[in-house]
Amino acid sequence: MIQLSQTDKQWIKLCKGHYKDKYPWTGKWVNTLKPLFFENYGWNPDEDRNYHDYLNGMFNRLLEVYVKIAEDKSADNREIRNVFSAAFYSSVSREDNLPIERAIAELCSIIQFNTVILPNGEHRYEL
Repeated sequence: MIQLSQTDKQWIKLCKGHYKDKYPWTGKWVNTLKPLFFENYGWNPDEDRNYHDYLNGMFNRLLEVYVKIAEDKSADNREIRNVFSAAFYSSVSREDNLPIERAIAELCSIIQFNTVILPNGEHRYEL
C-alpha cells in the first residue's frame, strides 16, 4: 500500500472534491487550492507578491503527491506528458494565463481521477 502523509491526503481529498463545502470550487484550481495552502503553510499567496512563490510551491507539492500515487509506471509516461502539454499549450480545457497555472490544473485533474480502490477491492492508499 502506498504510504501518504496527512498533508498528502489533504491535497488528494481536495482534488477529489471531499472538501467542497469547506473549499468550494472557484472556477480555477490555483484559486481553489489557496485556502488549504494557507492553512498548511501559514502564508497568503495574495499578499506581499507571493503569488509566483505560491505557484512554484504548489506545483512541486502536487507533483510530489502525483509521483507517489501515479498509476502509469510505464515508459510511456502519458500522464506526466499531459502535465507538460497543458503547461506549454493553452486549450479549451486549460485556459489559465500562466503555464504553471495550467500545469497545476492538470496535476489536480490527474490526482482527482486517480484510482484509490482497485476493482478487486484492494486499496492502493488510504484517505
